[in-house]
Amino acid sequence: MNRKGLSTGFAWIYALISLFGLGLLYIVFNQVLTGELVPVIEDQVNQSNIRFLSGQPGIDNATATEIYGNIDRYMRFFNALPFILFFIIIIYMIVAAVRKERESEFM
Repeated sequence: MNRKGLSTGFAWIYALISLFGLGLLYIVFNQVLTGELVPVIEDQVNQSNIRFLSGQPGIDNATATEIYGNIDRYMRFFNALPFILFFIIIIYMIVAAVRKERESEFM
């Protein structure tokens, strides 16, 4: 007898734990990145740009603008990634349930 479909409960528990862990990681890393890391990087680029404008070695305006754009692009990706992973895990849960229903028809 094929018992592959009998593990649907385990798949759902595993997926729910994964969703909880992913949400927790997103909350922690989002706070660290948006509250600590991004402002520090932007301030360092800004200070270096001010030094460059006053004639000292530093980052020019074009490079500073590129760095700000890359930071924004990375943060948009970082904020979209958990929702993509949530969607994949929920699809996994639905497929596990459908597979269980289809295999239970043949028992």
